[in-house]
Amino acid sequence: DQVRFAPQLGEYKVYIIDEVHMLSTAAFNAFLKTLEEPPKHAKFILATTEKHKIIPTILSRCQVFNFNRIKNEDISNHLAHIAKTENVTFEPEALHVIAQKADGGLRDACSIFDQMVAFTGNHLTYKTVVENLHVLDFDYYFKITDFLLNQKLPEIMLTFDDILKKGFDAHNFIIGLGEHLRNVMVSRDSQTVQLLEISDNLKPKYTEQATRCSLPFLLKCLALISKTDVSYKSAKNPRLLVEMTLMQMAYINTAQNMDAEKKNELEPAFQQNVTVNNAATAKPVISATAEKTIKTTDKPVVPFSELKIKAQFSLSEAIKNNSTASSETAGNVAEIAFENKPFGFEELQKAIHEFANAKNAAGNRQLYATLTTARIELTDTNLAIMFIHNEAQKEILTNVRQEFLDNVRQQLSNNTVGLDIRIEEAPVSTAKVYKPSDKFKFLAEKNPALLELKKRFDLELDY
Repeated sequence: DQVRFAPQLGEYKVYIIDEVHMLSTAAFNAFLKTLEEPPKHAKFILATTEKHKIIPTILSRCQVFNFNRIKNEDISNHLAHIAKTENVTFEPEALHVIAQKADGGLRDACSIFDQMVAFTGNHLTYKTVVENLHVLDFDYYFKITDFLLNQKLPEIMLTFDDILKKGFDAHNFIIGLGEHLRNVMVSRDSQTVQLLEISDNLKPKYTEQATRCSLPFLLKCLALISKTDVSYKSAKNPRLLVEMTLMQMAYINTAQNMDAEKKNELEPAFQQNVTVNNAATAKPVISATAEKTIKTTDKPVVPFSELKIKAQFSLSEAIKNNSTASSETAGNVAEIAFENKPFGFEELQKAIHEFANAKNAAGNRQLYATLTTARIELTDTNLAIMFIHNEAQKEILTNVRQEFLDNVRQQLSNNTVGLDIRIEEAPVSTAKVYKPSDKFKFLAEKNPALLELKKRFDLELDY
């Protein structure tokens, strides 16, 4: 209502609304009416950090200015200026922790700074600020990274347990470890060191650790941390999830070394095979002595190019031998047969129900419903004929046919069990449709008085 009145002093009335996204729906509607026909002397300044929460009808009538986030370095420099003005001694790392906690907000940084000064007096240290803000010390991240590089799994688990006992959240820890490894990766190159949002005293420490971390190690660790961050909220045992991630990160270098050794073992085999093939295709050189020998002998001489020289190691031969060994092993497994014990229809039904219950427990309810509703017959040749209702059920059974047979044969100790899937046609309904006249005739036979009623009142059937 006060917007309508012109200012007594000055040319404009300026209204500043902070955190405008917190207005209620009724307040937004009232404000929209004012914006539709604003007085010439009224100016509105809306401030918010969540622009998407403002209704579009108001946002479309505004001139929008997007301000950049304040860097942690600028915030810590401003806090240092305030501290010098107020005669407060400080450690640069302490101010940097406050800037990180403020998350780009200078007003929040100043509030935290006031709280820390009121609590600790006129001397701010890194240790007191970390304890009061409940922020995990960066030394823990340096220690964890060193343990990962040296594959010291017990130390990793004990350090993580110590962090949890101090009341820190495992999710915040894994996110902080990801930020730490990102800073280490950025420190590897002198061109990207400027991307570090840390104090100058910490940069040499990151640079030193970066020299001991390979780029593949850092990338795989960051990928594991990112995956853990996404699946943390849905995990039923979050601590085990984080511990498994740390264990996988500890043995990344070992896995890389094993892959490199396998690659080095295969390369000589390829090179040796190629050398032998080149030697076989090369033109032969026959000496004069050999020519004399050829002239004096009656036996035919095989040209050198047709000779088959077998290398000491051939990759194709190794693959062939491996496949032969695999087939022999498979044959030996196939030869291990059951005693083919006799069984009856009830035992077959019990085995099928056991298989169906196992699939139901695994979450396959469609297969469970198909097996429990199917009609089963057993022939003299141990062939189980399963009658189902439609093509969809047939496809479900066909997909698990071999697994079903293996399971049932194992339960019955009989390798001769077979399966035949058939679709059973639904019986054709022979029910007769009764007309109203048929119904009346049937009721009249039961109660003859209906005929007398119809005749006396001259009634007609309603068709």
